[in-house]
Amino acid sequence: MKHIAVVLVALLISSQGTAHAQQVLRLSAFDAPNLTPMATHILSNAYAQLGIRIEVVEAHPRRALIRSSSGRTDGELVRVRSVGDRFPTLLRVEVPIVTSRTFAYTNKAELRGKLPEELYRLRVGHVDGARYAVKLAEKFSEVWTARTPEQLFDMLQYGRVDIVIVSEQTGEQMIKQSGQAGIFALQPTLSEVRYYHYLHEKHAHLVPRIEAVLRNLLHGDADPEDESLERSGVACKRTTHSRSIHGPAIRSSPGDNPARGACRRLALYVPL
Repeated sequence: MKHIAVVLVALLISSQGTAHAQQVLRLSAFDAPNLTPMATHILSNAYAQLGIRIEVVEAHPRRALIRSSSGRTDGELVRVRSVGDRFPTLLRVEVPIVTSRTFAYTNKAELRGKLPEELYRLRVGHVDGARYAVKLAEKFSEVWTARTPEQLFDMLQYGRVDIVIVSEQTGEQMIKQSGQAGIFALQPTLSEVRYYHYLHEKHAHLVPRIEAVLRNLLHGDADPEDESLERSGVACKRTTHSRSIHGPAIRSSPGDNPARGACRRLALYVPL
């Protein structure tokens, strides 16, 4: 009997260890300083509501996709929407968790209200090596580059360029740091890219669960009858704020959410 008891205890410990291991998801990612940390923060809070911990495994972007799509990792931390079309083994969670927006900034009041195609005759500047800006600047008649955003905005201030192309976050940061009056973002945005979380198909059962949690955390619009969310204690309080050109991204307040800071609306913008 003692031998049987020992065996049962060993099996119990083993099963508990296995169950515990199943509560960790290893997610592929790549080095993107303004994207990966934000996505990690959001998804860590979201999966915590399901009792799951995530581990981020960074690699070269192409290698990361090979690992996630083959099932060597449990999914992708964050990728653009087209990844789900190219890799059928990766299931997209249909809640954008990060959105990157790019604007043209200027200090010329007469350009306010101009459409992008009306700006192509002007001198444009961007940070050297910023791939998204290189593509957006292709149609402009004269293109200048700078090594840093600070140098770029100095070029704008001293009249060497008429507009500069940067991400929203970088533009607002430069305006705040430099104290340069009269610089503003031209509307509409030049580009907007949404990023999604992906899980390998072996975790298909988790997709609707994490999607519900993310909708609640980022939008505050989860189904009130969703028992899994009621048990998790996730709750975001909606707030409404007007937003100026130079104002911060609209966010919902944490409310009673136990994971403070995780309640964010879709307006989470990062540079690439």
